[in-house]
Amino acid sequence: MKSPIEQFNDALKLMQANELEEAFGIFLELEKYRELTPFCYYRIAQISNMIGDPEAAYDLYYKAFDAMPDIASTLLPTDHSSYNYVFSGKKEEKENRLCPLCGGISAAKWCYPLFEAGGYNDFFNPVRLWMYCQPCHHMFARDFPEKLFLYNTSPRNANPVYFPYYSKILSTILGNGYASGMTMFEVGVGASECLLAAREMGFETYGIDVIGKHVEAAKSRYGLDAETADFIEYKSDRLWDIIIMGDVLEHVSDPGRALEKAESMLSDEGALWISTPSFESAYTIAVGHSDPMRRQQFHLNYFSRESLYMLLERNRLVPVDYQISGHFNGSMEVIAIKASRIR
Repeated sequence: MKSPIEQFNDALKLMQANELEEAFGIFLELEKYRELTPFCYYRIAQISNMIGDPEAAYDLYYKAFDAMPDIASTLLPTDHSSYNYVFSGKKEEKENRLCPLCGGISAAKWCYPLFEAGGYNDFFNPVRLWMYCQPCHHMFARDFPEKLFLYNTSPRNANPVYFPYYSKILSTILGNGYASGMTMFEVGVGASECLLAAREMGFETYGIDVIGKHVEAAKSRYGLDAETADFIEYKSDRLWDIIIMGDVLEHVSDPGRALEKAESMLSDEGALWISTPSFESAYTIAVGHSDPMRRQQFHLNYFSRESLYMLLERNRLVPVDYQISGHFNGSMEVIAIKASRIR
């Protein structure tokens, strides 16, 4: 007869072979062995999520952490950034079951441990429950800190690999007549690659970012015009020919207000460019539960093409171009213009 450890390893192989029901039964039987209890909870949580019971998965993950706070060191390779993570109890977070797009009551869809992804920050609770709004076809995080801290990382140097990438985006906007003027405003300057590429192409540029160190680097290293500001609270009477929102919407609690602000700052003949992860992207469908976007700690929203288009149109913006991102796996890139331009 096989030992409990051998049975546990057999169940892991069954999981890998997608024999989930059989694996579930073995883990359930092995829970009684104290040395295996936290690992059984963890694997049953994974299976519960995969078979459509994410709320049970959420509770089981925490049972695993309570039984073994340093379980990460047995699940992850030694060179993983979360290898030394130790659970110290759940932090208070705001619970939201209402869709940020329509305000409707939504249902739990997925549940994943955040610490499995690289760069996990202990500011967050280690497990994320994703909610799904059927009318909007949109996903959002159920729990999130009331006040999101601005993570204190050193600013990255601009990566020259991305200069041609942004140049192509701007050329596509101009070449297709989506915008004709040469002024560009960027929301979230990051490492300044887009601003630098645009400046080389002859654009007048300006950018904002909530992370002051990114702004400081843009100004001191590269001589760019930028300021530290929250886009939704940002006040300006100036209109821009192109507004860039690369990987921004997934981070904001009210994406509708962000698009309303973008529309108000866009010139009548201007174009808005958006990049954001899509939970229905070809990449996401191909990799399924391995998709790292499902474990992104700083993301509040997870759009579909349908939910993004709906939100654009609600804010008097019409999508005119859709591309699969060449920057981030699983992201979509959309160009939109003002609805008033459509005859």
